[in-house]
Amino acid sequence: MKACKSTIALAVATAISTGAAGAQSMEEVVVTATKRQESLQDIPLSVSALSGDMIADLQLSDMAEITQQIPNLQLKSWSPQMTIFNIRGVSQNNFVDNLEAPIAVYQDDAYIASLNALSGQLFDMERIEVLRGPQGTLFGRNATGGLIHYISRGANEEEFNGYARLMAGSFDRLALEAAVGGSFSSNVRGRLAFRYEEAEGYIDPDTSIPPVDNRAIGGADGFAVRGSLQVDFTENLQGNFIAKYNKDEDVPTGGYVFENCEFDASSFCPVDENGRAITQPGVVSGDEHLHQNDTRGFLDRETTNLTARFDWALNDSLDFTSITNYLDLEKTYLEDGDAFPAPIVVFGQAADTTQFSQEFRLAGGSDRVRWQVGTYYMDYQFDGQGLTIGAPNIDLSFALADAGIIDAPVVGDGNPFDGRSDRITDLSVVNLSVFGQVDFDFADTWTLTAGLRWSDDTKEIDWTAFFSSDQDPDPILYAATASNPDSGASTILNFFEDDEINYDDVAARLSLQKRFTDTTQGFLSYNRGIKGGNWTLSSGVSPDRFQHREEVLNAYEIGIKSDVTEMFRVNATVFYYDYEDYQTFIATPQGAVSPNPQVGNSDATVFGGEVELFILPGDNWDIMLGLALNDSEVESVEAGSVPIVNAELPNAPNVSANYMVRFSPPMGNGELIAQIDGAYYGDQFLEVTNGSGTVQDAYNVTNLRLGWRNNNWSISAWGKNVFDERYKAYSLDLGVLGATSFYAPPATYGVTLEAYF
Repeated sequence: MKACKSTIALAVATAISTGAAGAQSMEEVVVTATKRQESLQDIPLSVSALSGDMIADLQLSDMAEITQQIPNLQLKSWSPQMTIFNIRGVSQNNFVDNLEAPIAVYQDDAYIASLNALSGQLFDMERIEVLRGPQGTLFGRNATGGLIHYISRGANEEEFNGYARLMAGSFDRLALEAAVGGSFSSNVRGRLAFRYEEAEGYIDPDTSIPPVDNRAIGGADGFAVRGSLQVDFTENLQGNFIAKYNKDEDVPTGGYVFENCEFDASSFCPVDENGRAITQPGVVSGDEHLHQNDTRGFLDRETTNLTARFDWALNDSLDFTSITNYLDLEKTYLEDGDAFPAPIVVFGQAADTTQFSQEFRLAGGSDRVRWQVGTYYMDYQFDGQGLTIGAPNIDLSFALADAGIIDAPVVGDGNPFDGRSDRITDLSVVNLSVFGQVDFDFADTWTLTAGLRWSDDTKEIDWTAFFSSDQDPDPILYAATASNPDSGASTILNFFEDDEINYDDVAARLSLQKRFTDTTQGFLSYNRGIKGGNWTLSSGVSPDRFQHREEVLNAYEIGIKSDVTEMFRVNATVFYYDYEDYQTFIATPQGAVSPNPQVGNSDATVFGGEVELFILPGDNWDIMLGLALNDSEVESVEAGSVPIVNAELPNAPNVSANYMVRFSPPMGNGELIAQIDGAYYGDQFLEVTNGSGTVQDAYNVTNLRLGWRNNNWSISAWGKNVFDERYKAYSLDLGVLGATSFYAPPATYGVTLEAYF
């Protein structure tokens, strides 16, 4: 952003450069998707990339906002505390803290295991890389469906430089961002960046109730700071050190609404044969952006992330890399989990998570052979607490009463929503893996790539669950794992023996690449992705469903990348997925009054593809277009006695598209910026149950930007979702309780002022 030029870095490794005379041409973009610096147009992978300039031009300020210009990447989120990415239909659609996602997220070369740490302020970025399809051979754990890598701007510039950015927008949003970097000496360089943001939120309290929580939901109150240091210890040994700290404080949560439903006299919603709520269009409150919270929800979160990377050139053809990472996260979360001004569901979580990882990698090669081998170790410790008050405990109280543990179910005291379940979790995950990959040019225009990774997971869990209510105020232990010393208590309703998982398997890659010309290449590949099993930690889970199995994804791809002319680029991929034991997530088994999370396994298939076009129709014009197709089928979803067959994967519309058109002619001593961008999504289900309450009809989100900039200054006015589309960011089928949804922001507008030096 420092230099004033008609430039935009496009997705899928595309950038557009402008010479002195204004003639434009496609520019090579170097990425590290293969853990080597390579041109993205040359590697046999389906990858998209957003440069730092592109991130700023799109006004992206949160890690979760990257989806609109990445084909076949979807997002599901109802608060900053949980971010669920979905690539080509592959995701873990859950809200339980202990589970891990099949979309691996990396930050500056370090894997982030916790779903609680995947969102955060986005600032001073070098680029973001999104790799589609299994990436387990080089990147390891849980890269079953793909990988997202956030790469911050490093301390590699000797000249003093930096920027400051001030943004003000709708809903009293105010953000301040700045960075500064340069050299301290001939061999030491540094960079410091920070961002602060606050906003009131866009989901207003319904003052006709009035709710207990009279704050708006969907806002922000947090800051992040990052320091980087680069040291040349010798001519051949370099160290890069990054320290990050993020904090969110008292961010309002909740904000759900009920989808329309013909509730009966007992306030229950009719359900179909699979226990899914039968709903009609619209929401009960009449306004998607009004809440009736009777509980004051909040999110407090602190994250510290430390990374040390050493690169040592042993000789001209042999390089050694060491990456060490430590992450600590503390989170407290509480929400009004229903959409009525009554204590029907209150949900809370607290987590103290630590993660340590170490990777060693050795790489080398010759003119025709390039190889890398390595080992990876991770120790992940999770201490968590879960709290549920209200409807999810009704069935539990009946079961406790039937077992003689309590005298009567909670409905006996006239208040069916006073039951409380408290869960305590101590989870340990240790992973050890060994990997290797080789690229062999067996002919002038042919390359064979083969990769293999052996991964071993050891997981241990100690879980206890307690029940209490107004009539039974002293907590009663009702469930425990075998490792817990209290598991033999007389009040035990459920005893879980499956408290350990020892799982090892192999991820694999085999691809064939053909370079037809200097600017066109095609590839054919097979990838095997793996993800271990885990546990469903909910108050109503039965022992036979406490633990779910590992999943395996066999992926087949064929693709082409071509710079057809200097003004036109096309990248396209077609894929077929054969899923073994896909981990399905539902909240309500058939016939249950109490909505309880359940994870099962089912085979599934996905067929689809992506096409991306990058066009320079003339001087000062940039056009980017993307199209994604998906056709998915989940064989059988366990939903009580009657399974749901041939369901579609969640967050996987059959068709979606992204677009961006930009005009940037010279104006004065700078340039004008006129930009329209956005995305279209076809009809989709937001849950694998495919219930009517989780349907999101097709919608389009359009954004506008108008501004001016030169070498030193930039000012722009922008609008997001300018046509004010109302669409769901999250939906949960609660069976007879109905279906709740959390809606995305309406039209928002703002102004951004930037200074570069």
